[in-house]
Amino acid sequence: METDCAKGGRPAIWSLSDGSAGNARQARALALAVARRTGGEVCELLTTPRRPYDRLPAFLWPLGGARPGGWPFSALEDAAPFKPPWPALAVGAGRRSAPIVAALGALGRASGAAVRTAQVLNPQMRLAAFDAVVAPAHDGLRGANVLETLGALNDLDAAALQREAAAWERRLGHLPRPRIAVLVGGPSRSAAFGAQALERLGDGLARLAVDGAGLMITPSRRTPRAVVDRLADAVGGLGGWIWPGVGDNPYPAILALADAVVATEDSVNMASEAATVGKPLFISPVDRVAPKLSRFHAALRAAGASRPFTGEFARWRYAPLREADRAAERVAALLAPA
Repeated sequence: METDCAKGGRPAIWSLSDGSAGNARQARALALAVARRTGGEVCELLTTPRRPYDRLPAFLWPLGGARPGGWPFSALEDAAPFKPPWPALAVGAGRRSAPIVAALGALGRASGAAVRTAQVLNPQMRLAAFDAVVAPAHDGLRGANVLETLGALNDLDAAALQREAAAWERRLGHLPRPRIAVLVGGPSRSAAFGAQALERLGDGLARLAVDGAGLMITPSRRTPRAVVDRLADAVGGLGGWIWPGVGDNPYPAILALADAVVATEDSVNMASEAATVGKPLFISPVDRVAPKLSRFHAALRAAGASRPFTGEFARWRYAPLREADRAAERVAALLAPA
């Protein structure tokens, strides 16, 4: 993926985010999926606001009079890359990218260079400021330019997963089958992850291990250290493996090596990524989730991708989620000649 956005050649597609892993991944996933259809060149730029603009809600950013070297790019920590030639398409994810994506569209119109715009997730500003808004159905956004997806976008692909699996086979290939990838989240504004949720998860994993499954457990950035320690105690004596949180992240590898996946209920991203791989997905409940998370998991069950986690192993088939590809079909159409 290119990082020099001023290079000529193929149509430029800018992937914009504040750098947070979830936002960057979703913007990149859509940008790459569009590039595969259009022959475009993707580069990534950060839209991290400097103080005090980092506290300014997206809908309060004035977009009139946007210009290179000026507002709103002057509100960013690094405004230097935001200069002509403008991209054919700007793809952003998250509220901190939304005003910049909208400004690029306005600049393109003003200069006569068409800059199409696509915003992933709720921009928290006028939907009409974008050519397309790609948002999960559980967010409940409505608009003529809104494309609903089932969960979060990601850029996982079969070739990358195979490379990761090969790299980790020597470290994890000794585990018995079925191998179970266990994706552990943590508390957030949308989910309460307490002692009861941890006990249910630990008991279920211990049951799988006793029945002969090989456990590959990876915590996330939100997983409290105490949760990691408790899980290590619960499954360590049963032959399970848990990533300590240092060194190379095994996340893609264990998805590739697994026969099934257990994911905690608190994360849309983890469940969406597991469903992209197309393997049986068990959701371990947490203590409380927000209504939008409940809607997401209900849709995932209705699609046949997931079932509640009880500690029992089962196999089933479903059509893997390909939401980035599906969204890219519509966004790529924006770049087609009139």
